Amino acid sequence: MGQQRTFQATEQLIPNKDYSDKKKALKNPIDGIGENDERFYSYVNKIIISEDQKGKIIDAMKKETTSRMNHDEGLCEDVTRKINKAVTTFNEQVAEMKLQRISVTYEDHNME
Repeated sequence: MGQQRTFQATEQLIPNKDYSDKKKALKNPIDGIGENDERFYSYVNKIIISEDQKGKIIDAMKKETTSRMNHDEGLCEDVTRKINKAVTTFNEQVAEMKLQRISVTYEDHNME
């Protein structure tokens, strides 16, 4: 009877696939929100600025509009970063699940 031996290896059972194309599908609604925001703030600014409105109320409206516009842009950028990170993490998790650690035990009859 030969000596029993074991070796271990990690094998990729299924080929990797890149899911980066999912970013586009996830970002489309965000892009739409950004476009709607741009149109809205453009209309607001046209009403306030093109009419040559002046005064404390108009200045406060301009300031608030700019503040909200910057805040909304920041939110869209943050969501886009999170989408990119989520898809990258998903790619890594799927790739990791496609690897399988295997152990092979056999008898070495050459050792006799």
